[in-house]
Amino acid sequence: MDSETLPPRIHNAYFFQAFNAISWQICLGSPLILFARELGAPAVVLGLLAGLAPLTSTLQLLVAPHAERIGYRKLMVSGWSARVAMLIFLMLLPLSVAFWPPAVVIGLMILIMAAFTSLRGIATCAWMPWITAIVPRAVRGAYLSRDRTFIGIASVGALAVAGLFLLDHDNMWAFSIVFGLSFLGGAVSLYFLNRIPEPVNQPAAATSLARLRWRDLLRDAAFVRLLTFAAVVQLCVLSTGAFITVFVREEVKIQDGLILLITAGATLVGIWGLRLLRSRIDGLGSRPFLGVVFLWWTLYYLAWFLLAAHLVEGAWLLAPLLMMAAGFFASIYELSFTRLMMNTVGDRAGTTRFFALQSVIVSIVAGVSPILWGWMLDNLQAVQFTTGRLTLNGYAIFFGVQWLLLGVVFLALNCVKEGNATATKTLLYRALVLAPGHRIAGITHRARL
Repeated sequence: MDSETLPPRIHNAYFFQAFNAISWQICLGSPLILFARELGAPAVVLGLLAGLAPLTSTLQLLVAPHAERIGYRKLMVSGWSARVAMLIFLMLLPLSVAFWPPAVVIGLMILIMAAFTSLRGIATCAWMPWITAIVPRAVRGAYLSRDRTFIGIASVGALAVAGLFLLDHDNMWAFSIVFGLSFLGGAVSLYFLNRIPEPVNQPAAATSLARLRWRDLLRDAAFVRLLTFAAVVQLCVLSTGAFITVFVREEVKIQDGLILLITAGATLVGIWGLRLLRSRIDGLGSRPFLGVVFLWWTLYYLAWFLLAAHLVEGAWLLAPLLMMAAGFFASIYELSFTRLMMNTVGDRAGTTRFFALQSVIVSIVAGVSPILWGWMLDNLQAVQFTTGRLTLNGYAIFFGVQWLLLGVVFLALNCVKEGNATATKTLLYRALVLAPGHRIAGITHRARL
């Protein structure tokens, strides 16, 4: 039934997201971080690379007031075309190591990625208002589940192929080929971007939006609560992914290629999570699933602390398991939050500005926090304090601070409201008690027959 209410040609949006995911999983993800680390980049540079995309997304504020007048498709296509062209330079960069010192190559990489992310920041403000305008409220959860499934499948393929090439991480040709795949994925995505349907109902007239000021958006209580939660999660949780990759590489001693294969496996597990939510989230709401994800974060960072402090053995097994499980809950968080954001501001005048302001504020936090976390790790490298079985080193302190900051996340989550949503405890009771009970009863009944 939900497929009958989705607009025609919506499959083009799925394929755009899939090929676009192939591109950004490589050029903004683990392969870029591993390449920078191979060149000897310090943690603060890794934080800068991780923060460029969110920082340059502030350019949305300049473009968002004009997005409806320019047109969503025109804005996206022009920005994405220029963005993809920058990947040609990234593809050639690993080969320059034979001619230039690592410091020069690192500098060029920062410049290329700054241009790439700036073009992305200019165009991206049109995407979520475009999708919100063409997808009805009643099926946004189902749409997002399919959308993220396409992204997940493409990401698995991209990371798996990149991982196979980078099993020999000393080969700069391998990095060049991997970045070439990023360029090809971005180029193909442009074909499908041009075929996504336009909104049937046009956004509010520019004359009425002209009177809407940015500060007026901050008077919307529901939007502000959701914005605060997103910013706190970005600061305390989502900004640490690059450093977990470095910890697994340097402390657990897992090879680069294998890290990418594990990341691909985590994405595959995330696809399973999307499948579970597809028929449930529109009925149960986003809020209870956000509560479940928070409970996972409390266990997740505690486990990393125990590993870094050498209080548990078997890091070679536990670290990959944590990374795989993180993929499951990351997909649940991203889908739940995006759906709640669409339903909160999607019907308001100035939708593009709401999405842009949320993206920019969260992105500023996302851009600054990895740099600060990287600076913190660089300054904690010499810390080594052992008492009994407990070893307090830089990474143990880092993960311990992350775990303590979850208290702030909990306060922000409690302020997020959603009408007619199921409570988190009700969702857990259904998932952990009722559902297994029904399965056991069914098995027992069939056994008696």
